[in-house]
Amino acid sequence: MASATLFAIFLLSALTFYPPSTTAQPVTDVNGNIIKNGGVYYILPLFFGAGGGGITRARTGDETSPLSVVQSPFETDPGQPWRIRSMFRSLFIPEGRVSISYEYVQLGEAFESNEWIAVEGQSEGTFVKVGYPNSLSGFFTIHRASSANSYKFQFCSTDGKSCGNVGIVKDEAGNRLLAINQGTPFEFVLMQLPSAATKRSTNHEKSYTFSV
Repeated sequence: MASATLFAIFLLSALTFYPPSTTAQPVTDVNGNIIKNGGVYYILPLFFGAGGGGITRARTGDETSPLSVVQSPFETDPGQPWRIRSMFRSLFIPEGRVSISYEYVQLGEAFESNEWIAVEGQSEGTFVKVGYPNSLSGFFTIHRASSANSYKFQFCSTDGKSCGNVGIVKDEAGNRLLAINQGTPFEFVLMQLPSAATKRSTNHEKSYTFSV
């Protein structure tokens, strides 16, 4: 009887901290290491040579602060670090719903939020922003793309029934904006910051090298 009770307690604990959804394949970085829930990573293009580097923020249009989430125009630029969190209480990030945010706010910036949001009403479509007071209801998800360690983002409606790929759209000024409901998604890999990278990842044949 006692053993049955202990097993029931163990099962309840397992389901509380590792719900069924987190048994999905964990998200991995460019070297195949499991992504830490709440960790900080660079978001880099899967393929180089297409005119852009990592994901960062920029001022676009009439913005007075860098509120647009864009791909850097420089191939050797890893962009800025982004903190990625899962909605589940797990040590790793499973494919599915995530929040993406940046760590620090520079002096003089007064943003509504540092998390990615979707903003519509722009001439070119619906874009990924930070700091806008009005945004679409919904959430971002991460899913494996064309190769083992490559991924894509989607933005889904609150009920999860409608999702659109996050891709790259150029505006008139040449900015490479992250936009929603695109036919071709932006495929990316995640790379640890140099201070967090392990020795084996720096020696791995797939490791990326940047001047940061």
